[in-house]
Amino acid sequence: MTDGKRFNWAALDRHLIELGWSLQRLADASRSNTPAGPSLNERNLRKIRDGEQQPRVGTVKRISDLLAAQGVQVRADDLWVFPDQPSPSPAVPTFNGNRPATNPFDPWAIALPPVFVGRTGALRDLEWAARDGRGVSLLGEWRIGKTSLLHTWGQRAQELGFVVRLLSGQGRERQGHQAFVDAVVDAVSADPRTAATGATTGAAGEPARPQSPDAAADRLGNWCSVQQQTRDGLPPLLLLDEAEGFLGHCEPGFLERLRGLLTKRRLALVFATRRTLPEVYADLGRVSPFANMLEALRIELLEPGAAAALLARGAAGLAPDDPAWFDWAGRHPFYLTLLARRLFNARADGADPDGGDPRARALARFRDEAAQQFALWWSPSATANGCAAPPLGGRRPTRTAATTP
Repeated sequence: MTDGKRFNWAALDRHLIELGWSLQRLADASRSNTPAGPSLNERNLRKIRDGEQQPRVGTVKRISDLLAAQGVQVRADDLWVFPDQPSPSPAVPTFNGNRPATNPFDPWAIALPPVFVGRTGALRDLEWAARDGRGVSLLGEWRIGKTSLLHTWGQRAQELGFVVRLLSGQGRERQGHQAFVDAVVDAVSADPRTAATGATTGAAGEPARPQSPDAAADRLGNWCSVQQQTRDGLPPLLLLDEAEGFLGHCEPGFLERLRGLLTKRRLALVFATRRTLPEVYADLGRVSPFANMLEALRIELLEPGAAAALLARGAAGLAPDDPAWFDWAGRHPFYLTLLARRLFNARADGADPDGGDPRARALARFRDEAAQQFALWWSPSATANGCAAPPLGGRRPTRTAATTP
């Protein structure tokens, strides 16, 4: 019966979500020695989660003991799936019978662990690229979760020892090469006075900062060298969300130098955009300096298990048959969270005094808000910028946005 068994990470993940624990928190708890037992290594836990290795029997028992100490009763055998057992059901569990005091679903907030779920393959690919000093073009539609993925990956990369800079093409970095380098190096604000040599004069005792693209690139390169020396050769990691804004305003000369730093493995780079970089540059009338340099990684719908884990956060505030209604949202993280939020609120409000179904109220609000998002995506300005409405779980968009059940 034990031959071919595999670790049931989905079951463990549901318990961790229940406790509000990350992998780091689980590892920290194992080192507290309450209950007594061996400590767990966070990196090994990540490998187990990503399917890169199977846990030892002692590791599974230690996890079971730690959960039991928190009131979560689960046998070590429950954390395995055996060949003669059916695959674990993605049904939404109920947590301790306790109703959450506040709505746990916020479709407009950046999701970080333990709220962040799924995307294990994307996180694994981002880690491999960072360790190799490679670049990644992260592609995905509006609201698909690129920003949450970048923030989660940045947090995890710091835990792995990387120096991380999380930037945005909608922030001051879009002003050009100088603002970009300032944001990376954490320099003081730019002095508006510029000498003929291309460097700021600065106030007395204040170091001059280069203004030309080449000088700024040299400054960035020096910073990268220092970071690699202090991090055992790990390249610094630059994560740029909404990269279209930066690429459209930055001088081509600086981007060529940035390409050179990437080629020499002096940094690792992630550009998050809604369209491919060749498409972005086609609108700019230029050729991308990063052609054939960045690995394309497209973010699409959530995995089925991740969607179930997302809904599990508010299971105590939902009715047992509510999960069936989430088919209207597919596995798109924004729509799924939006519908869950409205349904949770409807349940909290209680029965409709007119005898209506709370789910009908929730679905009506969801349709209105979803329709607004579709109108935004399909507007002439949005489509001109390459923003097309995404499919919802493979369904036709009109079913979710404009029709009634």
